[in-house]
Amino acid sequence: MHCLGWSLPCDIWSVGCILVELCSGEALFQTHENLEHLAMMERVLGPVPEHMIRKASSSAQKYFRRGTRLNWPEGAVTRESIRAVRKLHRLKDLVARNADHSKASLADLLYGLLRFEPSERLTAQEALDHPFFRIPGPT
Repeated sequence: MHCLGWSLPCDIWSVGCILVELCSGEALFQTHENLEHLAMMERVLGPVPEHMIRKASSSAQKYFRRGTRLNWPEGAVTRESIRAVRKLHRLKDLVARNADHSKASLADLLYGLLRFEPSERLTAQEALDHPFFRIPGPT
């Protein structure tokens, strides 16, 4: 959520998005519209934590109802936007559809890289030490 400021864990989030793109061949969140982007994130990763919604700037509050829930699909700009979000799969399902081996390990790594709360995301070193990088590929 861009309204919460920038920090190094933003780069870890980007690495997670890039790994999903390398796995699936498509960008994870293909939109430039803020509410649709948040809806895509929730569709793939689950709900935005309430404490993060409450910390969001007043300008970002317009995307949420009563400060606890994303205003989706009610706030969608178009039906096309709703369809774009609905066609997305949960992260574990996306990985299962596109990875040939190490599906569970890759999904676990991606969930660690793509945590909403920056302080809970894996660090670069933790990511490099993840079992996914120690599992031999297919022979």
